[in-house]
Amino acid sequence: MKSFIQITIASIAMAALMLNCAQEEEHKDSEASQDEVAASGGELESLDFAAMDTTVDPTVDFYEYACGTWLAENPIPEEESRWSNFNVLNDNNNDILKNLLEDAQANPGEEGAAKQLIGDLYHSFSDTAHRNEMGLEPIQPVLTQIDAMASKEDLLDVLVSLHSIGVDAGFGLFVEQDAKLNDRYAAYLGQGGFGLPNRDYYFNTDDRSIMIREEYDKHLNKMFDLVLGNTEKEAAYQMEEDLAADSWPPVKLRNIEAQYNKMTVSELEELAPGFAWKTYLDKRGANVDSIIVGQKEFMTKFASLVQDKSIDDWKTYLKWTVINHTASNLTMDLERADFAFYSTVLRGTKKMKPLWKRGVMMVTQSPVGEALGQVFVEENFTPDAKKKVNEMVDNIILVFDERIEQLDWMSDETKVKAKEKLSSFARKLGFPDVWKSYEGLKIVPDNYVQNTFALARFEVEDNLNRLGKEINKDEWHMAPQIVNAYYNPLLNEIVFPAGIMQKPFFSEHFEDAVNYARMGAVIGHELTHGFDDMGSQFDATGAMVNWWTKEDKEKFDAKTQLLIDQYNDYEVLEGVFVNGELTLGENIADLGGLTIAYHAYQKSLEGKEDEVINGYTGEQRFFIAFGQVWQNNIRENALVQRVNNDPHSPGKYRVNGVVSNMPEFFEAFDVQEGDPMRQPADKIARIW
Repeated sequence: MKSFIQITIASIAMAALMLNCAQEEEHKDSEASQDEVAASGGELESLDFAAMDTTVDPTVDFYEYACGTWLAENPIPEEESRWSNFNVLNDNNNDILKNLLEDAQANPGEEGAAKQLIGDLYHSFSDTAHRNEMGLEPIQPVLTQIDAMASKEDLLDVLVSLHSIGVDAGFGLFVEQDAKLNDRYAAYLGQGGFGLPNRDYYFNTDDRSIMIREEYDKHLNKMFDLVLGNTEKEAAYQMEEDLAADSWPPVKLRNIEAQYNKMTVSELEELAPGFAWKTYLDKRGANVDSIIVGQKEFMTKFASLVQDKSIDDWKTYLKWTVINHTASNLTMDLERADFAFYSTVLRGTKKMKPLWKRGVMMVTQSPVGEALGQVFVEENFTPDAKKKVNEMVDNIILVFDERIEQLDWMSDETKVKAKEKLSSFARKLGFPDVWKSYEGLKIVPDNYVQNTFALARFEVEDNLNRLGKEINKDEWHMAPQIVNAYYNPLLNEIVFPAGIMQKPFFSEHFEDAVNYARMGAVIGHELTHGFDDMGSQFDATGAMVNWWTKEDKEKFDAKTQLLIDQYNDYEVLEGVFVNGELTLGENIADLGGLTIAYHAYQKSLEGKEDEVINGYTGEQRFFIAFGQVWQNNIRENALVQRVNNDPHSPGKYRVNGVVSNMPEFFEAFDVQEGDPMRQPADKIARIW
């Protein structure tokens, strides 16, 4: 979701870059072990006991205890930066999606139909011989337009053109619900235009950051040489660094109130003189009286650079931005060079994925990803799964409501508002009721870059055309085949695509202890996002309105500070620590989600006697099943990049960090005060 105010579509998954291929044989072995350890006379499957390392004391390191054998037996494939359950499931989905795309490629049907769009897009990507033949021809008109710039007016026109085809240069304009008046759409401006992940990469002075900047410099040299036949790239990097200097780092971007700066266009021109904002907006078709500005200092800096930098400097920067944006879409040499920096240097990935897997990912993450999802769910999603998950949502909301009522730190006044919000959650399960229309989109089978520009133009125009229209509550921000889930605060909705309603996260054949520990925790996680440090700033209608008493908000902040302090102490590598403030929202959701799922599991037993399987009680199996969801191996470079950018904590700490706050876990595994897996009494965070 494009949102400068970081109203994150909060997911229980890792970043999409990490949801990649798996080793089929290993997954089959895991399935077999589940079948061998079935509960209730073999009718229901339990957890994967073979993944555990029972030589580890669960009171010392529960994560290693729950999945240590899996970690030891599942090395990271060369083409991956990490390996996890998400990869395993995503890989299984990829096999299905590959067959669907190959069929669509061979039998595209009518022009504009879903199969034609996805089939021709996949073909244009996969025909690498033709992409090599075309060389730089697809981007030459764009580079020529940049070269022809002779004035600041020309610069404005080029920015209009680049932004219209999705090239992120200088800043970003997009349309989203007004965060405070969310019954209407508003235009937003936000920072952008960097080649490195965020501000800190340009200015941090640790050895790793210095190394990355040195490698980035080499990368710019190589790409300029391959595309432009020279290495005059200094102005490009300097422009990025100048823009980054007044941009906001990830932690600061979590302050959504500070980024809601609504002003008239005239006030924007006073704030950031030197750029013809009204002319730009008019040429983009955004005819608005007011606009919401994210980072005011950044916009002022951008406008000053328009005046202070020479046209030649802007040409160099914009050409680099285009090259960087399109490199992986052009020739194989450029794609390999792009991979060498962004995947190998930044994430430690050693080898590119097979072409077909890259193609499946490309289509899935493209604006026609939903069209592929439409074909996917027709054959790969059962109504029974949707019904079962829907029942789990009902049960978990009921438990959440009871827990709000029992909170000893929240006043009755705020409880009324919290329960009102909880009862107002909308839910979307499986796939959209109304599929996205792609009317007017033209995809051809023989020009991949042209297709990427057409897709971007379609998406950008669709976004800007929302101004003045009713809010589209049917829209999904994630394709149905994606292994993920999210909460959207502006619509106060939780969304669970079909992709995640599969093993190992959910199965109609899993016992309740497993389904509630996994899918139940997912559901509870997304619900809790409505009450985390960011989601709690939105009311039952999805508007950014304070519904807390001053005293309750202070108590809430004190409790969340415990989580910030706890996660700040986790050292993932020597000298590299989890950022407790950056990950706060996800840590609140992890803790709240598992706690609520646990009590929903208890309610599901309905007085039935706890069944012991393989020597483990239902409560123990619940926590082990949760731990195994987050089993993952990750390369050091990818881990560092994640800690610097990702609002989710690394997998180990999503497990140990959560259970070490839960008395329910202490009781299940007899964890005593002073044990590593139990937070000191005065530091235990009990929030929801």
